Amino acid sequence: MNLPESGAAFERVAETYDADSTDAPVSRWLRQQLWTWLAELFPSGSHLLELGCGTGEDAVWFARRGVRVLATDISPQMLALTARKAAQSEVAALVQTQPLDFARPETWQLPENAFDGVYSNYGALNCTANWSALGAALARAVRPSGYAAFSLIGRFSLVETLWHAAHLDLRTASRRWRGMGTARIGGIAFPIYYPTPRVFRRAFGAAWRLRALRGWGVFLPPSDLYGALARRPRLFRLLCKLERLVAPWALSAYLADQFWMVLQRC
Repeated sequence: MNLPESGAAFERVAETYDADSTDAPVSRWLRQQLWTWLAELFPSGSHLLELGCGTGEDAVWFARRGVRVLATDISPQMLALTARKAAQSEVAALVQTQPLDFARPETWQLPENAFDGVYSNYGALNCTANWSALGAALARAVRPSGYAAFSLIGRFSLVETLWHAAHLDLRTASRRWRGMGTARIGGIAFPIYYPTPRVFRRAFGAAWRLRALRGWGVFLPPSDLYGALARRPRLFRLLCKLERLVAPWALSAYLADQFWMVLQRC
């Protein structure tokens, strides 16, 4: 498979991804909040499709709860790490891996109505703007009444804007506002897209109903500032408390670093 720039970028950082990102205290805390939410949607015995499995943290967590997961990613190295992590956790029988290009969902050959649900965490779907084709492909793969649970990086981050504006870096403060930009990971630049919840929901199509929406990262910073917050544990604990207060409000999804959305297949 010829990897797009985004796939090549994550391929390059795969071996250090957990140390650099997954294991950061802010990242761990946010993932715990997401797991609490996902546990309510997908009980033991479910069969799920994951888009953008990375190193397999979510797939292994689900498998430990008795959920079967088809973990997909564009990066072969990420898929290999997911398989290795599943084997080390003794849940390899419940985690299958498969390469999948999210930018070209029309080429997928997934079986129809095969999955009880689909999920994607930490902005994997920001690597494409082809959300209409994605919604159509998933409507074929997920059974009626099944759920789709997604975490995407939003178009406006209050804390990012205020932080960089205060440091007179107006370019970075406003980098998401146009709805697209350029990310650089592992020295490789690639396009990235920032939808609002409304834009993403509309693009995903009429086959899906909105069931829940919330934001995380109204007070907690985006990933490039995780290190600074990790050195301030008292501030970190305070911001976590504030996040829990505002997350249930739908408006928070329009102010947060990430928005989490649950859709249900009609």
